[in-house]
Amino acid sequence: MRLNTTLRKLKQKMPAVGSWLSLGSPLAAEYMSLQGWDWLVVDTEHTPAGVETVLSCFQAMTASPVTPMGRVRENNPSLIKQTLDTGALGVVVPMVMDEQEAEAAAAASRYAPQGRRSIATGVRATVYGSDYVDKANDEIAVIVQIEHIHAVQRASKILRAPGVTAGFIGPNDLSWSMGLKPGDPLVEKAIAETLAKANEANMPMGILTQNAQDARRRIEQGFLMVGVGSDAAFIRSAGAQTFQEASGIIPQPTNPPHDPRGPQPPDPTSDRSQERPERSDNREPASSLLRKPPPSA
Repeated sequence: MRLNTTLRKLKQKMPAVGSWLSLGSPLAAEYMSLQGWDWLVVDTEHTPAGVETVLSCFQAMTASPVTPMGRVRENNPSLIKQTLDTGALGVVVPMVMDEQEAEAAAAASRYAPQGRRSIATGVRATVYGSDYVDKANDEIAVIVQIEHIHAVQRASKILRAPGVTAGFIGPNDLSWSMGLKPGDPLVEKAIAETLAKANEANMPMGILTQNAQDARRRIEQGFLMVGVGSDAAFIRSAGAQTFQEASGIIPQPTNPPHDPRGPQPPDPTSDRSQERPERSDNREPASSLLRKPPPSA
């Protein structure tokens, strides 16, 4: 079976850096899979992506060594099974609140006797090897997201739930659950507390960051599974930056901007629109000629 290289890095306490796929584009997934990322997560929690889109993204990543993962919409065994059957080697489960929810996610991700995942020998994931059903339990990563302050308080038990591979902090949801903004000192304190509990449980911990500098800072703090931005975020930031740099060297037009609606009628509320234009000669208007009688013979 295809080996989960990200899982091996985490077990060796080595950082594994990845990113989010939010566009639902197989082409974007393919491009990013060839850039050197350790893992890529196809997101279905905050995107309209359906199972066919997830499948196409996983297929687009097949030629690369990247670890394909999927984030399910919720902690639902059917969604977890479907994501794994289509080819995920890791499943990210959002908003896990306690030990029971973490254990349920892990059980849904593994075949018996370790779990309750239903077996089907003809699923797409079997392209990873004829021994997929026999080896999948050892290669599937189960990442539970701790992204609520109540989950932080229960992190020790969540991260010790049987079958959990790693924890993963969602800073945005965590901060909102505290009524604060990301980066607030109290949010950073909760993040540090969660990381400390993960270290006590000998459990790899992950976190989502917005840029390379933030990612390096989190790795220095001890986070191992570090996500950096997303395909959508890269397009927005790089596109905007490129335009700003390019437009800075292009002379700006002095003419009024073009109105895509075309010529517009005069504004009847404008005083100038009511003025008659002055004639440039002494000829009488055509209307006055119509009122004059014809000359007599």
